[in-house]
Amino acid sequence: MKTRLLIFTFVFSAMSIIFSISDVSACLCDELTVEQRINRADVVFSGTAKDSPWSFSDDSIATGFDVHRVWKGGDVFPLIKNGFVIVSTAKVSTACGVNFIQDKEYLIYGKIDGNNLQTTTCDGSWFLDGRNDDVKVLETMGSTHVFIDAREINFSQSHDCRGPGLHSVEECEFGKLVRNIFLPLGIAFPIVGITVFFLWRKRNEW
Repeated sequence: MKTRLLIFTFVFSAMSIIFSISDVSACLCDELTVEQRINRADVVFSGTAKDSPWSFSDDSIATGFDVHRVWKGGDVFPLIKNGFVIVSTAKVSTACGVNFIQDKEYLIYGKIDGNNLQTTTCDGSWFLDGRNDDVKVLETMGSTHVFIDAREINFSQSHDCRGPGLHSVEECEFGKLVRNIFLPLGIAFPIVGITVFFLWRKRNEW
């Protein structure tokens, strides 16, 4: 009986230690709303991981991102306006590291770390198509910068529509059509109409 009791006590103690170690090593995140994620981040952007992750420090990895759209941080982190940034994260998921995969598109909530950005899963960084609710909130804010092929796009100026991005080529071409044709016509027609009306009225007065 004593032997069984000792075995039970040993097994129970061992399992308790294992579970406690597991709890300590797991990534535990606070439940945050999208608004809280945005407020806590220095920079919020979407982009594509262009490289396989490399060792950044003893406990972190990093990869370079082609920036697609910036919602926050263009002023405090002007390097992002170059259209390419390096983002670091913990090497392992148990330390809340983000799983960086080359050619995948991400939504990144970053904190400034010198000339680079760092992030964790607790910050909210993940695959873009897994953050649709976040994007809906961000879109209500409006993006501050948009890039195609790492080139910043100013939609008030003429530009070509080559290359992938959050603005498709079709959307880009339609935007050019509106700017270059419909907008000038929309301005010209009222002016012409008013001019013709006054000329017609003046002629009738004669």
